[in-house]
Amino acid sequence: MMSNNLNDSCDLLSLSQEKIQFGETLLKTLSLHNKIEGIQKLGRKIKQELSFLEKISRDESIKKEHLQCSNLTHFNALIQTLQELQNCQSVNKVFNLNEKKISVDIICDGGLTWVKVVARNPKSLAQISAGDTGYGVRSIIDQAEDYLNCAKQHPCLFQTPKIMFVFFSGISNTLSETLEELGIIVQGNRIEHHVENNYFTDNSDLSTKNVSHIQKINLDVSAMLAYVSSITNGSCTKYKFTTPVLIQQAEWESKRPVKPILDAYFKGKQLYCCETARDSFINIINIVGGPNEKIRGEELLAQLIVLPDNATASDTEKINANDNCFSSVQLSANKILQVGGKIRERSLIIFKFGDRIQAVTITSNDGFVRAAKQQGIYFVVFVHESRALTEQKEMKVVKIV
Repeated sequence: MMSNNLNDSCDLLSLSQEKIQFGETLLKTLSLHNKIEGIQKLGRKIKQELSFLEKISRDESIKKEHLQCSNLTHFNALIQTLQELQNCQSVNKVFNLNEKKISVDIICDGGLTWVKVVARNPKSLAQISAGDTGYGVRSIIDQAEDYLNCAKQHPCLFQTPKIMFVFFSGISNTLSETLEELGIIVQGNRIEHHVENNYFTDNSDLSTKNVSHIQKINLDVSAMLAYVSSITNGSCTKYKFTTPVLIQQAEWESKRPVKPILDAYFKGKQLYCCETARDSFINIINIVGGPNEKIRGEELLAQLIVLPDNATASDTEKINANDNCFSSVQLSANKILQVGGKIRERSLIIFKFGDRIQAVTITSNDGFVRAAKQQGIYFVVFVHESRALTEQKEMKVVKIV
């Protein structure tokens, strides 16, 4: 047993030395970019990491966890990405977002693009985003929303900076699609993950029953995207998609077209959305949407009444007085949804808006609806199958003759 412990100790020391040499190489590479703002600070962080590794190596107090949790992996990913980007001006630039501080890994394109570098493995990212983690651990979706909100508050040349996430170790197809729907530019190898097999589920049990008398519709961002998507407007059988999620969506769309279902549900009713939903939809479609999807997006927005996020039923044309559907939903001191896991802050704003104006919220966000139910909150909803914007992707795949 002692021999095994000795061998383990020697192996750890050897790995530690390799890490130290690796860090010294990173410092040499970093010296080639001295003119970029924040490089010196990044160099100091790497030196701190090396000092720690050297100390525990000298003291022979090194543990396996020290090497596994080393920040050198992230620093390497950041530096490698830095070398591949053009016109970089800052690294680790800190911005204020309300009471939080957001550190942007790389700023390039003269300030018009913010880049986050993610070195974490795809399986871990997917599990955290699905809520399979400890309380307080923030998912990549949380971080994406922070970046997007922060960029709006810090325009460059009168423009909101674009957000790019670079996944150094790859990203699951499902998670990349979710980020792209938010308006994030995603770079990194797309990896098929077993979680995707359960991505599409039967949502019929989630829709609220007996709501045909309600004349107000609240559109979630996911419903807007589905309504204007190329795949729901005639292209589901025209292209040979390569992404598993889009392949699945095209198959489902050919069997169960979403737009006719939504049109039937909208008939004779007034369509509403909150300002957060409208702004998010515009941001997403401007980045991810194709030319025809953008035209349909403008046509859809022209049909909506847009109200402030904190609007109530009195701000609408009609009031569903004392409707029992909503009496069991209203959030109060005793009914507060905790943000985290499937409960995203943006979605919570949109669903609470629908609740306050007493409208049926149309959505494909089944994860939010299920998570809310688990916390005892039953929103009045109609849940449809998810559809992504596809027109840009259609330009890169084979057209079926």
